[in-house]
Amino acid sequence: MAIYQDNRELIHRLKWLRGAFALLIIVLLVKLWYLTVVRFDHMQAMADRNQIRQLPLVAPRGVITDRNGVVLADSIPAFNLLLFLDEAEDLGATSRFLIQGLKIDAELLAERIAAGSRYAMFRPAVVRENLSMDDIAYVLAHQAEHPELKIFEQPRRRYPLGSLAAHVLGHVGEVSEGELQGETFQEYRPGDIVGKMGLERKYNRELTGRDGYRRVLVNNVGKILEELEVVEPIHGGDLQLTLDADMQRVAEEAIGDSPGAAVALDPTTGEILVLASRPAFDPNLFATRISMNEWRELTENPDHPLQNRTIHNRFSPGSVFKIIVALAGLEQGLVNPSSAVYCNGAVELYGHRFRCWKQGGHGLVSLRTAIQQSCNVYFYLLGQKLGIERISRFSKQVGLGAPTGVDLLGEVSGLVPSEEWKRRTFGTSWHAGETISVAIGQGPIDVTPVQLARAIGVVSTGRNARLHLVQGNGPIERTLTSPFSDENLRPVREAMWSVVNEWGTGRAAKVDGFKVCGKTGTVQMISNATRLRLSEEALERFEPNAWFVGFAPLDDPKVVVAVIVQRGGSGSGAAAPIAGAIFQSYYEKHVKPPKEIPAEFALKNMPEGVSR
Repeated sequence: MAIYQDNRELIHRLKWLRGAFALLIIVLLVKLWYLTVVRFDHMQAMADRNQIRQLPLVAPRGVITDRNGVVLADSIPAFNLLLFLDEAEDLGATSRFLIQGLKIDAELLAERIAAGSRYAMFRPAVVRENLSMDDIAYVLAHQAEHPELKIFEQPRRRYPLGSLAAHVLGHVGEVSEGELQGETFQEYRPGDIVGKMGLERKYNRELTGRDGYRRVLVNNVGKILEELEVVEPIHGGDLQLTLDADMQRVAEEAIGDSPGAAVALDPTTGEILVLASRPAFDPNLFATRISMNEWRELTENPDHPLQNRTIHNRFSPGSVFKIIVALAGLEQGLVNPSSAVYCNGAVELYGHRFRCWKQGGHGLVSLRTAIQQSCNVYFYLLGQKLGIERISRFSKQVGLGAPTGVDLLGEVSGLVPSEEWKRRTFGTSWHAGETISVAIGQGPIDVTPVQLARAIGVVSTGRNARLHLVQGNGPIERTLTSPFSDENLRPVREAMWSVVNEWGTGRAAKVDGFKVCGKTGTVQMISNATRLRLSEEALERFEPNAWFVGFAPLDDPKVVVAVIVQRGGSGSGAAAPIAGAIFQSYYEKHVKPPKEIPAEFALKNMPEGVSR
C-alpha cells in the first residue's frame, strides 16, 4: 500500500532558501560592480599602496668634537612612531588610539598631522619620538588594527656632556612652518630635524646628511613581504672645534649658577678655547619635543639661560677700558710711563665733582700705579686731554663697537660713542663732561665679552687674528692691526702684570709659574644717590657687574681671558678668581712641565722583559 507524504512545507522552505541565495548573489554582484566600476580608482590606489611602500632612512647629523676629539654632539639610535597618512582609513580612530593609548597631546598630534598632510604621499608624519619599551609593546599589540602606524629606528641628536658649551653647540628641533616658508630651509619638509641655534644652526647645511629610503612590498596589514630597493643615507659632515672641553668645564664650574660669561682664546691664531655663558640649558631637552613646563622654566627664568652672554649681551666695560685709554694717551704723547698725578679721592671738572673709587685717594700715581690700583682720577684727567674723538678712534681700531665675526649667528655690535653718534642718535651735541665717564668705561659705551677678549688679544700681541670656533676657519686678517707701538704697549703690559702679581686688584688670577697679566673692573648699575633710596633687598638686583680681562704669559702671550659676572660685586672678588681658574687650567695642560719620576721608582715598576 502506497504511503502519502505531505512535502508542501519543505517545498515552501526550499523556495525561501532559494530566494535568500538569489538575493545574496544579487548583493554580491552589486557590491562587485560597485567596487570594480564605481570605486575602481580608489581600490586601485589602495592596491598600489598595499603592494609598494617607501620607508624613510634618516641620515645621522655629523659629529661635533672639541679640539682634542672629545665628542660634544653625536647621534644615537632611537625609535620613532610614524603615521602613513595616505593609508589611514579612519584618521579619527587613529588619533583616538594615539591620544588614549600613548597619551599624545591632542593639539600637538593635530599640528603634526596637518603639517605632514602636505607631504603625505612622500613621507610619513612623525607622531612620537623616542618611544619607550612600553610604547613599542602597545603599538605592536595593535598593529593589525592600525597598519598605518609603524615603528622605525631613526637617529636622535645627543649631547653627551649635557649643558657643557650649550650656547656654542646650540640645539636641533623640527623645522617649523615659518622656516619652511623662508629661503634657508626651502629644501626641507615637515618632520625634518634642523639646527635651531648655535653651531647647529650656523653649520646646519654641513652637519645635515642626505636621507635614504627603502622601497618594500607589503601586504594589506603592512607586513613586509619583499625588499625592492635600498638607497642608503649619507652621514652628515663632522665638525672639529677649537674649543677645549676641559677648559670649558673649568670656566663653567667656576662661574657656577651666577649669571655671567667667560671667553678664552689664542691671540696668535684666533682659536676660541672657551666660550662659556651661564646659566645654561641642556640641549638634550630639544632633541625630542620639549615639554611646555620645561619651555616655561627656560623662558620665564629672569636670568635668561637661553641667551649667549658672550655675543648677545652688551655690558659697560668699566675699569678694564682704562687699558685702551692708557694706550691712547701714550700713543698721542699726552702721558708717558713716568707721568704722575695726585689723587686725593676726587677731581673737579666742568663744574662737576668726579670721585675716585677709593675714598681719600691713591696719592701720587704714575701710569703703572694708576692701572695697578685702577685710579679713577688719573683716567678722568687723561680722558679730558684725549677727548671723545680720539678715545673713539683708538677703541674702534682694536675692534670695539663692531662684531668680531665669530662663527655664530646673532652677534651684536656693542657701542663706542662719538660726537657724530650723539648727533645722529639724539640730535644733540656731545658734552665734554660725558667724556670723563667714558674714560673709565662708564656712560654710553658697551661691549660684548668676545669683543673685549679680541681687543685684549690685540693689546697682548700687537696684531689681530680672526676669531673662530671651527678648525680651519681662521686665517689671520690684516685688516685690523694694533694702533699702538711696541714701545707704548710694553709699559701697559707690565702694568697689567703688576695688577696680578704685585699689590694690585687682580691678585686672585695669579698662577705660579705663569706670568698672568690682567685688569679688573667693577661697574655700578645705579648711581650712589639712587642706591641710598633702595632697600637692601632691592639693592641685591643692582649689585655691580664684575670684570676681569688679561693674558699670559707676559713675554709670549698664548691665551687671553675675559670674564664678567653680573651682579658679582667686584672684579677682584668675583671675576678674577674665575679667570685664575681658566689660566691655571691652560697652564696645567700646555705649559707646566711633567713631573719627573724618581729613577728608583721607574726601575722598580718597569715591566718584565724590558731592558734596564
